[in-house]
Amino acid sequence: MNDDRQRWERIRAGGFWRCLLLRGALGWGLPFCALWSVIAEMLGVATMRTALIEALPLGLVAGLVWGFACWGYMRLQLMKSKE
Repeated sequence: MNDDRQRWERIRAGGFWRCLLLRGALGWGLPFCALWSVIAEMLGVATMRTALIEALPLGLVAGLVWGFACWGYMRLQLMKSKE
């Protein structure tokens, strides 16, 4: 339990924008775009480059949503651990 609390404290110490950008947009959004473009290439829907460019806005927005959800979850876990 103490290790989890330290992990959430470390995320909180990094700050909101770091969580949103690094964990969300860059940590989840970019790999999503890369995977999406590989799948599109394998299925023959589009070339990898075209699929990557088309998926980039969606991936970054989805990553920001993921980062925001991680931030909210971290806040909930910290409140639970303080009880």
